[in-house]
Amino acid sequence: MVNQPVSADRSNYMNHLVNQYATNYGSVGVNRMPIFTVPANQPLVPVSLASGCYGSFLSTLGNGVPIPPSAYTTNSSDEDIIISQPSTGQEWELWQATQTNGHWSACWGGGLSLGSTGVFPAPYGMSATGISYLATTITEADVASGHINHAIAMQIVNCNGYVAPADRGDCTSFVAPVLRRLLHLPTGSAGAPPEGTWFRMPQSTPMPAGLTPYAQMVFRTLQTYGAVVVDKA
Repeated sequence: MVNQPVSADRSNYMNHLVNQYATNYGSVGVNRMPIFTVPANQPLVPVSLASGCYGSFLSTLGNGVPIPPSAYTTNSSDEDIIISQPSTGQEWELWQATQTNGHWSACWGGGLSLGSTGVFPAPYGMSATGISYLATTITEADVASGHINHAIAMQIVNCNGYVAPADRGDCTSFVAPVLRRLLHLPTGSAGAPPEGTWFRMPQSTPMPAGLTPYAQMVFRTLQTYGAVVVDKA
């Protein structure tokens, strides 16, 4: 992401982001995700297709997913779960995942090599942009180390299209209005940042007084690595 060009609309995007902060909830969402790191010998668990969903993503899961018995999801409408297996260099991200009597199903998601670009090939993965949540979520290990050495996932209410590193999005305005209504696609907001936009705070920005140690970590990370828009939410 560090090699992406600086947008000519950066001032407009920043103003739009600040306006969203002021008018929508008084915050910008930084998501929480349950991430389970498993050993090489973690047994594989079959994952079936949830009712009413399209199953092409199952082909990216291999022979199953090494989901530990203690695993749980976000307990939200998204029911997200992330499994990381560093020993094999693989991760799996599942959306609307549920467990019933030890059997797992999901509506969407995908498997990805940890040595990849951190973006699932379209149209797979959990985020609408394909950007890995494992690569962009603040973890307990990050906090314990005192450093967040990666870009942070960010969700915004209004967006318009998508740019790299995103390889797709869910806020496009490039579809004809009639077709958009027929397909129930969300409408993009003119002038809003595209999904995949990577915001980074200038290094010269002074740290505000009174921040908690955690907030100081986030501030430094925004200066060094920034935050990338991974979803409309």
